[in-house]
Amino acid sequence: MDAAWVAANFGEADAAPFSRADLSELSLHLEPKVLEWGEVLFNEGEYPPGVWILQCGAIELIYGTGSCRALVRIIRPGEAVGDIQILRGIKSAFKARAAEPSACLFIERSKFDSLLLTCPSIARRWFAKLALQVSLNHNRIVDLLTNGLRERVARFLLHESVEGAFRHSQLTIGSMLGVHRSSINQILGEFEELGLVGLSYRCIEIQDEAGLTRMAEGCYPAKSPSTTLLKYSSTAQSLGSDIVGGQLAQ
Repeated sequence: MDAAWVAANFGEADAAPFSRADLSELSLHLEPKVLEWGEVLFNEGEYPPGVWILQCGAIELIYGTGSCRALVRIIRPGEAVGDIQILRGIKSAFKARAAEPSACLFIERSKFDSLLLTCPSIARRWFAKLALQVSLNHNRIVDLLTNGLRERVARFLLHESVEGAFRHSQLTIGSMLGVHRSSINQILGEFEELGLVGLSYRCIEIQDEAGLTRMAEGCYPAKSPSTTLLKYSSTAQSLGSDIVGGQLAQ
């Protein structure tokens, strides 16, 4: 059952379909785990004890501590964490922790190596998934260097939202984009006035996906929203937490 879930939800199934033998071997290595909110999978500077394939929930990758603490990425269902460090034989550069109650499938470190060596189709699927992530990271860097903040925030919401909503605080957006929270507040206020998003506590709901897509492509509306954003300011203050220079607050 768990192996079938991985075959259907991890990577591109058409690129490397799993045989019955692959599914049988995979099922021997998967261990279901439930993560509580805030539970740490591994810390910065540690060797991950294995690989976690997320089934539901979210996992945060956090770099640094104190004033240098920043959110690097959010792991979503169908993605894995710990695999890159094991494949390279290196310690993790970040801490991985559950951002909400989550369920995952765990593969112990030595079993992960054995699985990739004995099942070429699983290895191909896994490496294709890693290649996709490298491509996404490259696009994120290009986006950072070539696009304005409105486009970047719009693309972020389109990419990171689940079921039409981004259910995290604004400090998360600021941290992942490396931008001060006040700038994120202003951009989201503009989006709200334009009817692109709806704002509530720890939730940004996409209301006009087509319009937000045009914004991400640099197509601004003919009529700009007001610059005072007085109506938005009180809502904005209730959404975020402290973030300075794109860094998470404690």
